[in-house]
Amino acid sequence: MDFTAGIILITVMVIGTGYILGQRPRCRKFAISMVLIAVLLVSGCSGQFFGGKGQPDGNETGLEVHFIDVGQGDSILIKNGDRVMIIDSGTRNNSVKLKKYLDGQGISRFEYVVATNPLKDHTGGIGDLIENYKLNWIIIPRIDGLNENYKDLQMRLLARYIKPVIAEPGQCYSLGDASFTILAPNGSYYNDLADYSVVIKLEYGETSFLFSSDAGRVSEQEMLDMEFDLSANVLKLGRHGSSAATSDEFLQAVSPDTAVLSVGKDNPYLHPHMQTMIKLHDRNIPVYRTDEQGAIVAVSDGRNITFKAEPGSYSWPEMAIKTAEEAPVDSITEEDPQKPVLVNENSNKYHAAGCSFLDEKCIEITLEQARESGYEPCLLCKP
Repeated sequence: MDFTAGIILITVMVIGTGYILGQRPRCRKFAISMVLIAVLLVSGCSGQFFGGKGQPDGNETGLEVHFIDVGQGDSILIKNGDRVMIIDSGTRNNSVKLKKYLDGQGISRFEYVVATNPLKDHTGGIGDLIENYKLNWIIIPRIDGLNENYKDLQMRLLARYIKPVIAEPGQCYSLGDASFTILAPNGSYYNDLADYSVVIKLEYGETSFLFSSDAGRVSEQEMLDMEFDLSANVLKLGRHGSSAATSDEFLQAVSPDTAVLSVGKDNPYLHPHMQTMIKLHDRNIPVYRTDEQGAIVAVSDGRNITFKAEPGSYSWPEMAIKTAEEAPVDSITEEDPQKPVLVNENSNKYHAAGCSFLDEKCIEITLEQARESGYEPCLLCKP
């Protein structure tokens, strides 16, 4: 809130309070309502918590966005003066590494923790954040069907008497003199858990960031249909650069100056995919990637965004995987649609038995089911 708006608000409240005290009960209720409306109008950013986009108040460091290297997963730390939020945590296996990074940044409290989706590479370590740090609010998507990781998070919140805030599209929150808006999920049910992802647009002065989490083409189209302002200076690519996200229409709507890719080196999902990297290359969009540069820090002064690293490459892992010498595995043939194949929880690939890219908790479905669900064959298994 700027100085002029503050003076207006104080004046309205003083006059309104005086009027309230001197009126009959019925008139008093009307006066109270008018004062509350004045507060909402002046405060700017509509939503559960007051605060507007405003302009940077001149804090020394500006807004910092840290894309933390948590391997194959997401974790984004945002610092604006003494106001701090974190989006996702990576897997629980990376909790020690994440805590070391956060402690190195002097973090002890979060204004907001956002658990974007129930998949373990995004929120597997959220429970450890709850145990080790103080927090004011935690934002989660509304999901009817719960997986094991999401149930664990719910139980930890319940044990600490923390009531989560359900992400609602259009809801706006303040973070000091910055603000962020929830853009997704917009549906109530998705076949793919990844599409429940909370998508956030962060604005600071004239600069903006769009954090896509695991939102795929279905969620992207919903955001386009809602006619949200998706334009942003920096786009955190959806689904770790998978071809299942970053559609042409979505990328055009965002029109980013820069892209950031949070992805693990030699990951089993062959991220990033060729289609996504070619799109960035053809549009001359520089990409920063955690598998090549580790943690990536972007700093905004409200007008310009500076990265404390050099851009990464547009390479993708398919060719290296295809030519690598691997242990013999069963091959996937396209002849029998009822042939059993195996899929991981958070991947768009299906695998044959014995594939080194299979997780411990993979599930067996038929080849026909895999195709209908949009899965693609693993390049290692495909003959």
